[in-house]
Amino acid sequence: MSFVGRLLLLVLVPVVGLVALATYLTLYFSEAGDRAYARMVHTQEAIETAHMLLLDLQDAETGFRGYLITTNPTYLEPYNQAVNTLPGRLQRLTALAAGAADQAERVARMRPVVEERMAVLKTALDQVAQGERERILQGLGVGRGKQLMDEARRQLGEFVEVQRRLLDQGQSANRQNDRFTLYTALGGSFIALMALVIGTLLLFANNWRLQRAEAQLSRQSQILQNTLDNIRHGIAHFDARGKLAAFNSRFFAKLGFPSELARSGAAVEEFRKVEQQRGSNVLAAAPEGGALPAGPAMFRLDGHEYEIYRSATPDGGFVVSCIDITQRVQAEVMFRQTQKMEAIGQLTGGVAHDFNNLLQIVASNIDLVRAAPEDPRNPQRLDLAMAGTERGARLTRQLLAFARRQPLEPRPTNLGRLVTDMTELVRRSLGEAIQVETIIAGGLWNAVADPGQMENAILNLAINARDAMDEGGKLTIEVANAFLDEAYAAQHAEVSAGQYVMLAVSDTGTGMSTEVAARAFEPFFSTKPEGQGTGLGLSQVYGYVKQLGGHVKLYSEPGHGTTVKIYLPRTRQPEETLEAATLAPIQFGRETVLVVEDDEAVRNGAIDVLGDLGYRVLQAANAEAALAIIASGAAIDILFTDVVMPGPIKTRDLVRQAQARLPGLAVLYTSGYTENAIIHDGRLDEDVLLISKPYRREELARKLRTALDQVRRPQLAGTLPPSLQAVPSQPQLQPQPQAQAQAQPAAEPRAVLFVEDDALVRMSAVEFLIDCGLSVVEVGDGDAALKELQARPQIDVMLTDLGLPGMGGSELIAQVRKLRPDVKVAVLTGRSRKVLLQEGAIPADVMCLEKPYELDALRRAVETLRQDPA
Repeated sequence: MSFVGRLLLLVLVPVVGLVALATYLTLYFSEAGDRAYARMVHTQEAIETAHMLLLDLQDAETGFRGYLITTNPTYLEPYNQAVNTLPGRLQRLTALAAGAADQAERVARMRPVVEERMAVLKTALDQVAQGERERILQGLGVGRGKQLMDEARRQLGEFVEVQRRLLDQGQSANRQNDRFTLYTALGGSFIALMALVIGTLLLFANNWRLQRAEAQLSRQSQILQNTLDNIRHGIAHFDARGKLAAFNSRFFAKLGFPSELARSGAAVEEFRKVEQQRGSNVLAAAPEGGALPAGPAMFRLDGHEYEIYRSATPDGGFVVSCIDITQRVQAEVMFRQTQKMEAIGQLTGGVAHDFNNLLQIVASNIDLVRAAPEDPRNPQRLDLAMAGTERGARLTRQLLAFARRQPLEPRPTNLGRLVTDMTELVRRSLGEAIQVETIIAGGLWNAVADPGQMENAILNLAINARDAMDEGGKLTIEVANAFLDEAYAAQHAEVSAGQYVMLAVSDTGTGMSTEVAARAFEPFFSTKPEGQGTGLGLSQVYGYVKQLGGHVKLYSEPGHGTTVKIYLPRTRQPEETLEAATLAPIQFGRETVLVVEDDEAVRNGAIDVLGDLGYRVLQAANAEAALAIIASGAAIDILFTDVVMPGPIKTRDLVRQAQARLPGLAVLYTSGYTENAIIHDGRLDEDVLLISKPYRREELARKLRTALDQVRRPQLAGTLPPSLQAVPSQPQLQPQPQAQAQAQPAAEPRAVLFVEDDALVRMSAVEFLIDCGLSVVEVGDGDAALKELQARPQIDVMLTDLGLPGMGGSELIAQVRKLRPDVKVAVLTGRSRKVLLQEGAIPADVMCLEKPYELDALRRAVETLRQDPA
């Protein structure tokens, strides 16, 4: 072979080899670029599918929340669309992740979370349709649904983050392939034109594919941005350098950041400067070495309420999102207002019911006295009227007790002796069907208590227990020493560890459910029908005990009865008993009393009573007038003043100035509400004597003597005529004989059945009807009324209250219509006939008398019913 041949061979062989190698390498890297492109497209589709899946979940939740808050079905459109698209997206995401075991496993874990979240939403919608919307609203934002949504966001975020890393790797590999392809083509061009041409063609082809991929990526990026802009929440992402990397327009619109900051690369410090100027903290920085603030932050702007969520991203940056919760907040405010109005309605109905009854007692007995001034029964009728006023006073004291504003006079008290003394009263109050047992422990400590209020509390608990034992039972009152340790105090924030005296009232009644027991001490809460209870009984007990620094605990189980335990603080001081003068006859006097009262009617009434008691009386309408009388040099022994007075001089200032001018001046306060003028921490000041309005003549007489005795002023002795001896402090109610009205045979004249659970209301009304020549049968509840109707065919008219214990008045009327359709009915109630008819509480043909009614209206009602041929 010639040299040229060998040269050609030496040149051509390497050239051909290099060209072949260049061609091979060019083809190899081109195919690698195709594969990288395919992977990028695949990865981008996976990211888009994951984003759309998250958007579907968020739309479903948003639609559900909108519907739950507004009950507008149009809000469910995003939810319904998500229900239709989610299965397809899950299936597509599973197919896209099938090539990588870890991603396939991640999608497999994600699928049940997404499906369960949608199932929770569907279950909630079903519950809303079943009328449980209020309970769902109260649980909104907590519970299993929120956990599932947070888990879905986390898993989708992790999946997208992995896909983005794969996309970055694909792009890097693709750029590297391009470089190798270019270098190989350039190298081959120096060797041979053919290699250069082929390499160049392949390079152009590969570049064209890259341009297509980049264009597609640009379109996908625009789609993602459009998606962010269409999300109802504001979203912004800041990278590890604190630069704005992604955002939507709502982020700036909702949070009020300047529009010039709405650009990629804007520094987070610029945003924080804006916040510093307006005093907000939306973009709070994480403390050094710490994490971002947990939980949502609240932000208010232009009358809108927002929840701000901040979370860190794996790249060292963080994401901020804001949700407009204005409608939810407004709905919550409306809900709370509704609850307040319901509570006020419960209180109003209960107070109206009780006051109507006591006004009926007073009005009926005064009518009877006025109609027959010389009737020997008038003293008893006046006693009944006075008992009605005392019941009104007790009701106002209940209102003050629930508000913890009652004036207490706590003293060292032996609860065992107190319970023993009032056991007989409890037995009489509960009736023969209930057995009362008391258990008093030995070595009992003294407790800090107001004996009068304590008796009211025990009686309240006993009456509640009676209502829970319709068919009779057993009431146990137990008093013992108790120690509440640190562990118990740690579980009850209002309790201080230490020694207490425990009083427990237990019954064998129906018990309470967990829900009722949890609300038993709430003011206005009552299980009685609307208008038949104020809901203040147990709240009065609770307020009284808390005012003394004690503790109340309730234990109850349906079907097994209830126990209420009262813990009062122990005192080592000896027991203080009531002075004997409290029970002694009224003492009259000749001292001079200065009455200071702004209410003219109340002032005149006090003046008349004091004059009747023998006192000389001076009067003033305010503190300024009272000081002017004192400055005139008038001899005054005692100042009788209201606590709440108009004008610039307060009652305490009046007393101080008066006692400075008249050393040894006795003072007696009176008020229906003290406004803390002489009460501090719920207790009367030690130097204060108070008589609460309304007060009785003998009570005022004793308080005056006590106040005068305290300042050691000389008492004026005198012989009292028998007519001025003390009258009993409590009315002695004599039951009216019923045998005359109830023992009539069927052949006797027609009779009226009077159904009323309040004995005082019933007594005065029945007495009047009998005086009118009518035959009357009186009962206290619906069951007794039905028995009398069966036993007495001569009954042709029934007058009944609606608020009866056990069987209500409405149910009684329905039973009477079935048992005795010939009996005519009239209801006695504090509610209007129009309202009762609208509620369906009474039939249209039933007569209605509104309390308080005139007694003569009862007689006319009976005559009208008997004349009605229907």
